[in-house]
Parts: sequence; structure tokens; C-alpha cells
Amino acid sequence: MGWILLTVILLGQGLSSGVTASDSVCTELQGERIRWIVPSRAGGGYDRYSRLIQPFLEQRLKANIVIDNRPEAGGIVGAMAIRDAGPDARTLGVINASGLLAAAATRQVQVPDPSRDFTVLAKVVSNRMFVFTGRDSGFENIHDLVEHSTRNPVIAGIRDVGSASFLALPITASLIDLDFVTVTGYVGNTNRVLALIRGEIDLIIQNFDSVRPYVDSGELLPLLDVTGTGAGAAGPVTMLGGPSGLAAKTAMKNQRPVQEAVRKAAALSAIVSAGRLVVAPGKLPQPLGDCLQAQLMSMLTSEEFLNAASKAGLTIDAADAESALSNLEASRESLAEFNRLVQKQIEQVRK
Repeated sequence: MGWILLTVILLGQGLSSGVTASDSVCTELQGERIRWIVPSRAGGGYDRYSRLIQPFLEQRLKANIVIDNRPEAGGIVGAMAIRDAGPDARTLGVINASGLLAAAATRQVQVPDPSRDFTVLAKVVSNRMFVFTGRDSGFENIHDLVEHSTRNPVIAGIRDVGSASFLALPITASLIDLDFVTVTGYVGNTNRVLALIRGEIDLIIQNFDSVRPYVDSGELLPLLDVTGTGAGAAGPVTMLGGPSGLAAKTAMKNQRPVQEAVRKAAALSAIVSAGRLVVAPGKLPQPLGDCLQAQLMSMLTSEEFLNAASKAGLTIDAADAESALSNLEASRESLAEFNRLVQKQIEQVRK
């Protein structure tokens, strides 16, 4: 399977209740047109995953799935379109659970709640967040970046204050004593990457899969694994979390509580790795929800689908609805302790 990650959890709500893909054929969706909302532009990471899923799910549901890209407001518009659709499964889609949690934490905009406003059907993949720099930045590792920031703050590029990167940035920086300034307005992965390559900024915090082609080409250099999976990066990358991670080492060096640093790094990992979820509108009838959950998990874990994902260069880290919801609630609880830090960062950006 190459570098594909096959962490597959098979205890979904539909499966645990005895519903299986073989006896759950979602008959009321056969022959129907299903709108599949993607919260990004065509060609982006969410679009690529959606177009990978499309033919496999069409075959299983015997339905016609039409992709509808809704990238406005960092994907919030697309999420709202799913939330506000009728609970009949004629509208499905993928959401960035981490991004919605992050946007809610900023208190700047009203956003859908990823666990309470939708019927969660499955998690496709966890977000694997890394700190990246450009090939010609002069920073060969995260220690170079931190050391440079003791003389001059490094420049971080993000989309806006409602993104998962914006949330991860101040928390990560506080754990490794990184002094930085933020430049907002880099909408879209390509714009952030190009700014990094041109040397306009020093770093981005980004989902690995979203920028993997640039890493494979050598244009981007991963410096720090924020979520601690260690997966995907070519060669060893410093880990933020864990007893021997950079957060713990920085705390020890500066005589701060090491276990608190380890705990905060783990909490950050839980928040930003909440992942990309397949969802339907809330209040979906349970039989229909169970059917879709069963079909999706059977599809996401099938050898044919995983082979197609591997050929497309896409990681699959599937989990059922019950596990995804449990992770979301854990992420929500972890967010509370970082509210003050996030609000402080917002104030600095708004100056």
C-alpha cells in the first residue's frame, strides 16, 4: 500500500448495531441524485478525496453523486449548506472538523458545530499537521528556526483567524519558545506554499497531505510534526509531543513542568487531528444513517478503494461515526484551556 496509513476502526454506530453493508442497501437512495458538497476549490485536498470516493459510493448506493464545490469563507459556507439541507441524505459532503472547531474557538464567526449540527457518517482521514519551511529558507531543522526567532521573529503565513493553522500556531509556538509574527490573507494551500517558496514568509503550519507534492519535489521542508503521527514525511522529523518531544525538551531546558508540556502537546494534537469527516444534515432518520455508515465504512476499508487511494497519493485513516464523535468531544474539551492564548493571538492580528 506504499505510504498509505491503514488505521481502520471497525466499531461504528451502524456496524455495532448489527447493520452491515451486505444487508443495508439504502434502497430509498437508488436512482436518486445526491449533491456532495466540498468545502474547497476544485483540485484541492477535499476535492481530491471527494472525487476518489464518488464512483465507489455511487456504485454502492446505486445513486448519482454530483460534486458541488463551495470554498467560500474557508469552507464554512459549504458546511452550512450541508447543515441546512433536508435530512433525507440527498445532500452529503465532507467537512474539516478541526477547522470548524478552530473557527468556533475564535468567537469571530458563527459556524456549524461538527458534532451537533450534522449526522456524522465516517472519518476519512486525520489531519497530520506539520511546520514547513521553504527549501531556500536557510532553516535546515526546527532548532534553526527557533534559534533565529531569538534574534528576529519569524514570519508565519495563514489563511485567517478561523483556520486550524491559526489555532495551532500560537499553541505550538508557546510550547517551543518560538517568537513569530503572523501574516494573514493567504487563501488556499497554493498561495501559502508559493509565498513560502518565494521567501515572503518563513513558515506555515499545514496538513501534510495538502502539500505533499511540494514536499516530494523538495520545495517544502517539514521541520516539526505537530500531531505526532510521524507518517508521510521523508526522513526523520522532530516531534512536538511525547516524553522525548520538543515540547518536553523545551520545558525541561527552561525549568517548566514537563508533564504539563506533554499534556498540552497531546491536547493540541487531538484538536487539529479531528480530521475530514463525511457528514449528512442533522436529524437524519436512524435507519438511513445506519445504512450510510455501514456502506461508507465497508467502502473505505475495501481493498479496491485503498488501492485507488494509494495510486492517487491519498492517505486513508478511516474511523467509524462513533469513534469520530468521541474524538470530536475530546477535542472540544481540549480547546477550553487554550482559549486565552487564542484570543490573545487574535488581538495581535487585529492591531
